[in-house]
Amino acid sequence: MHIDALCLPSYTQFYFQKIVSLPDFSSFQVRKRPLNKKEISRKEDDIVTVHENAYLTVYEPKLKVDLTAYVEKHEFCFDAVLDEHVTNDEVYRATVEPIIPTIFQRTKATCFAYGQTGSGKTYTMQPLPLRAAEDIVRLLGQPFYRNLRYKLWLSYFEIYGGKLFDLLHDRRFA
Repeated sequence: MHIDALCLPSYTQFYFQKIVSLPDFSSFQVRKRPLNKKEISRKEDDIVTVHENAYLTVYEPKLKVDLTAYVEKHEFCFDAVLDEHVTNDEVYRATVEPIIPTIFQRTKATCFAYGQTGSGKTYTMQPLPLRAAEDIVRLLGQPFYRNLRYKLWLSYFEIYGGKLFDLLHDRRFA
């Protein structure tokens, strides 16, 4: 199982991150994060609204050439949209837990998060590898799998500033 955390710059401030799980099928899921203390102290607006856990709207503030302010509305549809109130446990159950059984079909499972700096990737991803490992070990202990001699590799990487860091080995440059 590979769990990769990717940091990619964004052209505008979107207050959400993307979580993608890729077994034999693709599932594109988004978790919106709440405004942080700094954004609240600066009285920034929450520009993202989640609708029915399936799509979200981004209200992008803009200026016309004559400096008249207006808001451009963008709607995005996903397999799932997790709002700012979900717990990391709910994120795990919606994104990672469903792909754990696929690795017992002699395949690979990948879950990665990407978004701009400060979008909440580390906060979301940090507990997921441990939970995944616990579930995998629990499944390996079941009678059906106990004597099958599976080999398990777990990696947890961050790509930041064009460099790859191994998060299971104290962020050593990989």
